[in-house]
Amino acid sequence: MKILIILLMIPTFIFANEYKDIFDKANKSYKKGDYKKAISLYSILEDKEIKDNNLYYNMANSYVKLEKYGYAILYYEKALDINPDDLDTISNLKLVNSKNIDKILNSAGKVEVAGVSSIYSFLRRLNPSILMISFIIIWSLFFIVLILKKLNINIFSKSMNILFITLFLILIIFNTSLIFGNYYALSKVKLGVVVNKKLSVLEGPDSNYKELFIVHEGLKIEITDKRDKWYEITLPNGNIGWVDSKGFKQI
Repeated sequence: MKILIILLMIPTFIFANEYKDIFDKANKSYKKGDYKKAISLYSILEDKEIKDNNLYYNMANSYVKLEKYGYAILYYEKALDINPDDLDTISNLKLVNSKNIDKILNSAGKVEVAGVSSIYSFLRRLNPSILMISFIIIWSLFFIVLILKKLNINIFSKSMNILFITLFLILIIFNTSLIFGNYYALSKVKLGVVVNKKLSVLEGPDSNYKELFIVHEGLKIEITDKRDKWYEITLPNGNIGWVDSKGFKQI
């Protein structure tokens, strides 16, 4: 049976002495079982705009211990936005997501437990560094083939050369699309996580509007508009409504 991996991680960033002391105290509080104090100390570092996947991972684990799964999902998501390849975070997020009671069908009739289109989730999880490395490799190989062709150095037959050039062009277009898609998903698409046990979704940006439906803790939502403290959200099945900002946190 799979279990949550709740070992604390050591951050990769270098703390100033003041910040290191705070982080060490937070870790000690976690190990003693004082998870609320650990979160309050980790939050001091977050408020200082220190962004590190291990810090977010430790915060998420603390929220899991308190059974605040909405906040746990929020910080696992934040950790993965920085390091999409961390297997412990991926595993923990999957397990915590399984506690989500909202099962939403997208336009294709597929269940989206996380509540956000799978294409956005996929694009956000791509590693920008790997995408850029693959981009450079593909372009380098493409230019090598062109240079060899220009120098009349025929390693392959003419038909094979045409095939390779066509293949490289397809790979370049595909890779470039992923790079721009990853950038768009991370910088333009705004996502959030419901942190209240229940959150009413209304017809308009005011408490006097009719309630359309209810979403629950842990559901990931796409934010499409804002008016004062009210945010418009969109779900994969096309449902749209407005929620109070107090009920969710933006990733």
